[in-house]
Amino acid sequence: MPKQKVPFIWGLTLTALFCGVGASVSHAQTIAGYAELGENIATTYDDFQQKVDHIRRPSDLAQDMRQDGLVAPTTELQMDLRLPTMSLGQLELVDMRFALMQLSFSIGSNDQLIVMRAQNADQPRVIAVQHGALTLAQLRDWVATQPEPETLMTDDTLRIPLVVFQNARFVVQPGDTLRLSRADGAFIANLGTLVIEGAEISGTEVPNPRSSNFAPFVTTVGTGMARISDALFENLGFGETSGYSGVSVINRGLYTPIGDSYLVQSVLRDITRVTFDSTNAAVLKGNVFAGEKAGTVELRQTTQSRVIENIFMDSQNGSALRVTEGSTSTTLNRNLVLNSTSNGVTISNDSKNTIVLNNIVWGSEGGGISVNDSDCVYLANNVVIDNRRKGIELRTSQRSVVTENYIFGNRSAGLFIGDQPIGSPTRILDNVFVGNRIGLSSASAHRLTLRRNNFLNQFPRFLDGDLASQSHKIVADLQGDQDIDLVTGGIQSFAIAPETCTYELDS
Repeated sequence: MPKQKVPFIWGLTLTALFCGVGASVSHAQTIAGYAELGENIATTYDDFQQKVDHIRRPSDLAQDMRQDGLVAPTTELQMDLRLPTMSLGQLELVDMRFALMQLSFSIGSNDQLIVMRAQNADQPRVIAVQHGALTLAQLRDWVATQPEPETLMTDDTLRIPLVVFQNARFVVQPGDTLRLSRADGAFIANLGTLVIEGAEISGTEVPNPRSSNFAPFVTTVGTGMARISDALFENLGFGETSGYSGVSVINRGLYTPIGDSYLVQSVLRDITRVTFDSTNAAVLKGNVFAGEKAGTVELRQTTQSRVIENIFMDSQNGSALRVTEGSTSTTLNRNLVLNSTSNGVTISNDSKNTIVLNNIVWGSEGGGISVNDSDCVYLANNVVIDNRRKGIELRTSQRSVVTENYIFGNRSAGLFIGDQPIGSPTRILDNVFVGNRIGLSSASAHRLTLRRNNFLNQFPRFLDGDLASQSHKIVADLQGDQDIDLVTGGIQSFAIAPETCTYELDS
């Protein structure tokens, strides 16, 4: 049982912080321990809120967190950081319509009219980086040689869009600051290579007088790649089109991208949405997503993405973290999700072989972790606590496993299983249920196999839904010393069950 194991160091050190010196996960398995855990998470969240508007880099939070035992030292990831040598790039002004046509191949034409109307000229142009590598400092030098340079850039403020074309690279270096003028319709679009390291990029606050909905954005599309580290992004994104909604990497198209993209050790404050779409092996690690207008982070049609050691706070526009649209082989590990206005984590729309491991989800207005229409999802060693709806929810998810999770104080069911196809049992192993409104509930869950689950502090409601009549099986064995089978109706499905899941191969 989890109370007799050391399931993950990060979770144990987190609980040691929240529950006081010498505490552990086993302490939170009592009603009093759970209450103390919840109160201390709330206090920690309040402390983060006081700091997050002022931090420049995640380490400003993480240092305090490590001193208190909230997170372990960051893990190293193997990534190829090499970039080929390139000649000095060329700059020129080109018709904006040509640039938008290039973007439309990857992101479509929705919201392009908003972008066009935001421009400050009858025949808008963009600064084009072509055939080589350039830095922000070199861009400034070039602007100074142009007629009416103040219409292009003043000090650190870019006043027209910047587009990096194929076979070009734009580098924003440590210490650089670049502001994108909302009033003038500025943005950055990358079809080549965009490198942002140790820099600050933000949208200005003055609204656009011609297109009030417009806000600056940073997008990488087509075969482009983005390498972003130790950066600060603020006040970016508008609308529902992924490419315009904040910071995005969208590798749709017939050709593979020129390299893998990553976003690491950065602060993203008041970004409408962060999107990775059709990328392969993308890494999002060690970032802080926060702010009064903090949006969601979405993975769409991605393959082998890794989302590791991030902090998500106060997400306003949907789930804090969403894996959707057929994303495969995604790993979500050691993330901290606090106070989302929807679900904390959502996995949906045939996003199979997702590993959800060692995460903490607290205080969501929706559920903690929601899985819908996605097979082979492995949920292990997560703490889901004080969410307004369900703690963990699985719907139409074949061959998924829920194991060694700590499910505390959720205001609906701690764990809900629904709409499972006939012939597809669900394994529920070594979980701890404390203080949820209901322990385990279902609607057409077919067959649930329970082993070594702890319901000792889940009084008075153990089971609900179409499992309610089988509550006596839990009452007779509150610590799950014997295997328990709960059988109910399932749904007819013509979907083919997966033969093998990634987590089975890994084990």
